[in-house]
Amino acid sequence: MKIGVLAHRDIQNTLQTWQKTADYLTTELSEYDFTIVPLNFTQIGAAIEQNAVEFVIASPGIYVEFEALYGVNRLATLKQLRMGRAYTMFGGVIFCNAHCDNIQSLTDLRGKNFVAVAENSFGGWRSAWREIVEAGINPYRDFQSLQFTNSHDAVIYAIGEGKADAGTISTNVLEQMALEGKVDLKNFKIINQQTQYGEKFPFALSTQLYPEWPFAVTQETPSQLAEQVAIALLKLPKDHPAAKAAKSEGWTIPLNYQSVHECFQVLQVHPYKDFGKTTSSFELAVKGSNDGLWDWNLETNEVFFSNRWKEMLGYAEAEIPNLFQEWKQRLHPDDSDRVLTTFRQYFEGQLSTYEQEYRLQHRNGNYLWVLCRGILLRDVWNKPYRMAGSHTDITRRKQAEEELRESELQLKTQTQNLRQALKELQQTQMQLIHSEKMSSLGQLVAGIAHEINNPVNFIYGNLNYLEEYVQGLLNIVQTFQQCYPQPLNTIQIAMENFDLGFVSNDLPQLLNSMRVGSEKIRNIVHSLRKFSRLDEAEIKAVNIHEGIENTLLILQHRLQRNSHEPTIILNKEYGNLPIVNCSPGQLNQVFMNILSNAIDALEETITHQPNNFIPTITIGTNVIDNRWVLIYIADNGLGMGAETKLRVFDPFFTTKPVGKGRGLGLSISYQIVVERHSGKLDFFSEPGKGTEFQIQLPLCRELVI
Repeated sequence: MKIGVLAHRDIQNTLQTWQKTADYLTTELSEYDFTIVPLNFTQIGAAIEQNAVEFVIASPGIYVEFEALYGVNRLATLKQLRMGRAYTMFGGVIFCNAHCDNIQSLTDLRGKNFVAVAENSFGGWRSAWREIVEAGINPYRDFQSLQFTNSHDAVIYAIGEGKADAGTISTNVLEQMALEGKVDLKNFKIINQQTQYGEKFPFALSTQLYPEWPFAVTQETPSQLAEQVAIALLKLPKDHPAAKAAKSEGWTIPLNYQSVHECFQVLQVHPYKDFGKTTSSFELAVKGSNDGLWDWNLETNEVFFSNRWKEMLGYAEAEIPNLFQEWKQRLHPDDSDRVLTTFRQYFEGQLSTYEQEYRLQHRNGNYLWVLCRGILLRDVWNKPYRMAGSHTDITRRKQAEEELRESELQLKTQTQNLRQALKELQQTQMQLIHSEKMSSLGQLVAGIAHEINNPVNFIYGNLNYLEEYVQGLLNIVQTFQQCYPQPLNTIQIAMENFDLGFVSNDLPQLLNSMRVGSEKIRNIVHSLRKFSRLDEAEIKAVNIHEGIENTLLILQHRLQRNSHEPTIILNKEYGNLPIVNCSPGQLNQVFMNILSNAIDALEETITHQPNNFIPTITIGTNVIDNRWVLIYIADNGLGMGAETKLRVFDPFFTTKPVGKGRGLGLSISYQIVVERHSGKLDFFSEPGKGTEFQIQLPLCRELVI
């Protein structure tokens, strides 16, 4: 693992300072081998860009720039030893030759030859540059010359040898070279000396203080390794050879480098080039997008809002302070919780991207819809420190979407109305067909009853007389035989030809068969009349079992198959039912529809099943919770598929061949049971396992007319 170190003095000094730190990390993390790579100000950026190093030890200015350019993250801040004490802050020193009388303050630097370490050196130029700029001097315009030596030592030597009028270096370098015997402090004069820190920072200082050098990790380095290195650095003992070689007491948790950011903002150097203003090309691009931009500093809670961002809400540039609260207080109350929750989820890493739509209050009191998109920056500890993004005005799009939703709602309502009208039309058509069918059935039954009942009554009514007459004739014949045991030959021959003995015995039985047959015909007519209930009131107390039996009698010819087909077995599981108030004619129609469908299903099953298949219909009744009468009719046929089950009660839906059904039976049955009797009609069916219909009728509810 290579640790790139900014060689702000020379390579040999850099190796002496940091090699023991690399050795310490190699010992602590034995699976890795750490080495020091000294790099000057020019080389260090290229090394990071080319992923030539995994870690970086550099000045805070270099770190802040590389953080923006290459995504490096600080792991720890150095506790630098100066005069036997550890310091985590440093600054810059602006100085000149002690014999230079024409330089007493920063303003005297105009027109002078100035020397610094490097253009991107924080302690060796930029910290001093800020002080010079804030003194009203533009060094690139107001200096006679500005040169960079790439070494702190070279700056000191240039001033001492009179090659430059003034220069700047990092704090403590001057004192350190004096301790090494390389220079005499009396030969130099400090400009803009800062004395407010007293004994807390007893060194030559011309600028404000900034956090010390960080130990940082590059973006391509595995995060697990970075965490291990950070832990090792933080537990480095202050008396360890690595700490002593670095002239430090080890490392502390990474400090806040906001002051460095502020310095760069004042100087408008990368990553704050043109801070507070936009270039013409970028400004043109922003105007072209018509988006508002924002940049949120999470450490200070300050937010930069672009001019367009403020214009979108109806404000001038100076009318909205750059504070997070300015955005938060304009959130629509209905959106606030959702938006802040999404923020939290994104901050916690639950969301990989941040994009959401919400409303912000305009100056006129109305609300503006915006599409907000942003990206979050985190340090190596995964702590967010900055977020930036844009707002796009989507109010017109939202209005169009709302109009579209209203249009879709109207269309949906119209569609529902049409469907309801179609359903009502189908029900009306079904009721008309049913009424016509029942009327025709009633007329047919009435005609049959009338045409059959009269002659049957005539026959049945005369059977008594016929029996009486026949019995009288037989008595006369018997008396004749007793009086004339030896009849004439002619009579004897006639009696033998007629087989009088057989006729005398068979004639009473024949009359009895005629009586039984007449009674069966009368019962059939009676069942027909009871099935249609043409002779009874609409609502009455009914014996449910009687209605089922009458229906079975009508269907008897379908249950008893011919000799080539198996007879349908009928299982009756009747319970003890009370009398039920209902419309018997309508319920008989329900029984007829369900039983007919069961027989149809069994007939179809017989053609597909082996010869040992036993077609069976089970009819059962029961009382549930003393509130409902249950009638169930089950068959062991082929059952129904999923699509059929979804449409089984739809009017005009049928799976039967053309001419064998209109698809009205179960739909009519549903209306009779559910709508007319306030009952329930359910079914259970699986392919290959048959079908069961369950009818539940309330015991105490009035019939709906």
